[in-house]
Amino acid sequence: MVGLWGHSAQRRDVGRYLKNNVQASSFSDGESMRKLRANRAEDVRNGFRHAWKAYRKYAFGYDEINPLTLEAVTTRNGWGATLIDSLDTLYVMGLNEEFKEAAEKVKAINFDKNDGEPSKVFETNIRYIGGLISAYELSGDRMFLKQATSLADIMLEAFDTKTGIPWQMWDVQTGTGSSEGGPSTLNNLAEVGTYQLEFFRLSQLTHDPVYHKAAQRVYDVILDRNTPRKGTAYAVPGLYPVFLDIKSGKFLSGKPNLGGGSDSFYEYLIKTWALSDFKLQRNLDMWNESLKSIKKYLLCKGSDKRLYMGVGDNEGLDSISDTFTCFFPGTLALAARLQNDNETLEIAHNLLLSAYNTFSSMPTHIGPEAFGFLPFGDDASDLLKSQNSEIKKYGFYLDRPYYLMRPEAIESIFYFYRITGDEKYADWIWEIWQGIKANCAVDGGFAGVRDVRLGREGGLIGKQESFVFSETFKYIYLAFTDSNVLSLDDYVFSTEGHPFKRTQFNGTF
Repeated sequence: MVGLWGHSAQRRDVGRYLKNNVQASSFSDGESMRKLRANRAEDVRNGFRHAWKAYRKYAFGYDEINPLTLEAVTTRNGWGATLIDSLDTLYVMGLNEEFKEAAEKVKAINFDKNDGEPSKVFETNIRYIGGLISAYELSGDRMFLKQATSLADIMLEAFDTKTGIPWQMWDVQTGTGSSEGGPSTLNNLAEVGTYQLEFFRLSQLTHDPVYHKAAQRVYDVILDRNTPRKGTAYAVPGLYPVFLDIKSGKFLSGKPNLGGGSDSFYEYLIKTWALSDFKLQRNLDMWNESLKSIKKYLLCKGSDKRLYMGVGDNEGLDSISDTFTCFFPGTLALAARLQNDNETLEIAHNLLLSAYNTFSSMPTHIGPEAFGFLPFGDDASDLLKSQNSEIKKYGFYLDRPYYLMRPEAIESIFYFYRITGDEKYADWIWEIWQGIKANCAVDGGFAGVRDVRLGREGGLIGKQESFVFSETFKYIYLAFTDSNVLSLDDYVFSTEGHPFKRTQFNGTF
């Protein structure tokens, strides 16, 4: 057994957290409610099976299927992103034959070979390694753990840099790294700080600390090489710029926010602390520092008096947001429950109301990719006439009106359902599911829509990423299963929706 590498918790803190359960102590349990839930769960299961059958028929083993043309698509190195990302959802839904068939396909994958394109290390971790770990957690089949370890060992090579901060892209066949934009050493916050959960659990399961060490090294460098200073890109403690240089370890640019490029960095601070049995105190300290600054600088009441998240720091806030930020109410609620913090839970709820409104106010019941808002008391003269009109109608304006079946708002509503036991949140998710079926369902699965104001009539997008199977369907389904299925008291969900078992951890691997 190897000792914990990193920062351990103060022992006096641990007991307080261990006593605190995340999920509600009770849920509505009448016969009619049980029947309603069962019917809704089966409806979602049928939707998943519809999409899976099309994938199996036309693109089995490929990364994705284009749901409009029925063509197999390679987007994640040809290892079968949808295949692996779907494993735990197949298992949880009880699709046993489909799971067994998928497992046989996974067993034959050779991660030393790919489609010839560099691998995006972050995506490889959350979709492939995370999917394989959770498949092992649920099924007990060590083949999945063997494959997860094999791929993680390959991806560890991307961490072999001067600082230990990983390359954004890694060519598994030539052993060379790069940035998504070319040979530069640029990376972003989310893509250096979203390994900690998967790598910690993998170290636990393999009793090898090498994965955990690599992931935690990122924090070492970020904290050592960057000091918050007014007038610089990193101006506020805990509000990290989006872009950094992996060679120097220093932040470069990008206003702090919790949208795409940053989101899961913050998510993994609190979730890895929880998964570590509350032992990784540094993770908690970083989370608390960030949360303090988020509350002060990134939250803003809109003209509709709802609470929104923007982009900015101590020099001001840009009142723009995207659907990725809609994960935050759920993660914030989880953190609040873990720390028994009712004030933060109320903030999370207020953020949830604005996130849900971006869906519920649309005639399609599905929300846009990005939206803007008008801070309360601000002058609307800088807005376009169409933007001002939409703010008056919806409370926000649509900046990017398309929908790609993203799960973040659904995820946060799911957390509130499990945390409170209030059935209204399950009803909200059911309403969104009805909108998805009406506007996105096609012969090849579920397509994106070009404009959530128009739905299907405004045109469809031939895109169905693997997260539709790993996250969107899973969170919708879990809102209608027994609350003990993947209980938040027993599992921590990754940013890709993969459940990892919470176990006792004594500080050694």
